[in-house]
Amino acid sequence: MKSALFNNTLMLLFLLVITGSAAAQIKPSALQLTQVKRGYGMFIHFGINTFNETEWSDGSLPVSSYNPTQPDCDQWIKTAKEAGFRYVILVTKHHDGFCLWNSQYTNYDVASSPVTTDLVGAVAKACKKYGIELGLYYSLWDRHEATHNNPDPEVYVQYMKHQLTELLTKYGPICEVWFDGGWAKKDDDWKIPEVYAHIKKLQPNCLVTVNHTIGTREKIDKIQLPVDMQAGDPIRFYPVDFRTKDPNLARWDDPKIYSRNKENKYLILEHTLCLSDRWNWFQKKAMMPARGVDELEELFYWTTAHNNIIILNVPPGQDGKIRAHERNTILSLADRLGIRNGKAPLPSGYQNMAFNIPITATNSSPDKQFAPAKANDFSLETWWTAGDTRASLEMDLKPGSRFNRITIFEQSQDSSLTDGFSTIRKFFVQQFSIEVFNNGAWSTVHMGDTIGACRIILLPEYCTASKIRLNILQASAVPSIAHFAVADTKSKGVRKISR
Repeated sequence: MKSALFNNTLMLLFLLVITGSAAAQIKPSALQLTQVKRGYGMFIHFGINTFNETEWSDGSLPVSSYNPTQPDCDQWIKTAKEAGFRYVILVTKHHDGFCLWNSQYTNYDVASSPVTTDLVGAVAKACKKYGIELGLYYSLWDRHEATHNNPDPEVYVQYMKHQLTELLTKYGPICEVWFDGGWAKKDDDWKIPEVYAHIKKLQPNCLVTVNHTIGTREKIDKIQLPVDMQAGDPIRFYPVDFRTKDPNLARWDDPKIYSRNKENKYLILEHTLCLSDRWNWFQKKAMMPARGVDELEELFYWTTAHNNIIILNVPPGQDGKIRAHERNTILSLADRLGIRNGKAPLPSGYQNMAFNIPITATNSSPDKQFAPAKANDFSLETWWTAGDTRASLEMDLKPGSRFNRITIFEQSQDSSLTDGFSTIRKFFVQQFSIEVFNNGAWSTVHMGDTIGACRIILLPEYCTASKIRLNILQASAVPSIAHFAVADTKSKGVRKISR
């Protein structure tokens, strides 16, 4: 019995080594590397929803409600250029079916509205002017188009191919086609191989994805979250050129090799993130705050590491312009990153000394799902929860560690807003301190009030320490910490691309 168990274990290890070796040989293609090099894009949600205080509509909103005062696509793309974005992804048709171009296959489009400007054409013109690459989002799910519900799925597939032909032949080079809404039918009904081949025939250098790209090993059409993705997981929609899982974040050690029909394929993850602190994709009439620059900076480093990329949603308002406070936020982020006007290469993040090192807490939730180790693991979507409103997290650094940068992500408690989609985040820490241990004694190097979504602490002098401690001294409710990082500012460099 022992011999059989030993032999089976050896065989399993052998298979793992062989599989790992095979996966290691798979590299990104030349076309995929162009996408990795772009790295940082601006997502643009604008359409009939912008004028109806909603995120998802069902295709019944009157076309007359689309009425921007003066759509200024030049301002959108000029802002993208100044903010250091390398490309934009324009939402040409959301789930409602309303099209931002004059499509001969529907009357639910800008040509039938009070403002007939072809926004796809205007954005394409501005992209050419400012040297920005153009990608297009197109929802598979169409809640307005009657053929979407035809019992023969090929009928609607032909409708999509007609519209994709318009989009891919009238507006110059398109770097990406970003499909969404695949959950609305059985996966096979979209006939992705046929649609993919159609796109490649029209534009061979256009990369293609379908949102929620990866399935689970138990059920291929079940959505797999990036935090759970493992090398070799099945590709749900195939073929595609990259992965998306809106709006989740990859692990720091995000794998790249996925499979379909025993064929392995290299797939980067293109993250999607809202600039809005309320997680609205389409702009609302009321002014809403943008995320803080500390959070945006840290999320940029995280989402562009290890060949992954990010598109940050910056939605124009009802006047057809990007709002001044949101423009100022992305320009401030560009200055922080050193990429204003797109002239400098994208930066790497700082080398985190605290990943997965020993960590303890004085007061923790009894639920192991929220153990102290969740505060410095490889995920921003796991977190430690305290056992009370006062608690401490303590990490054992390597002896003699020198650092001058500390980052803390507090996990929020979220509640829905009136549109049933957007959220407001609540944070609880009201006072905290940072202590370091050196030469047998603890000393306080920082005192602060709120942490919020993310707090970057830059120390004026280097600390040399063997331990660091986060003390939560006061909170309005039991708080949670998603990430606690320590770094040397000299470790920042130029973003590296793995070939």
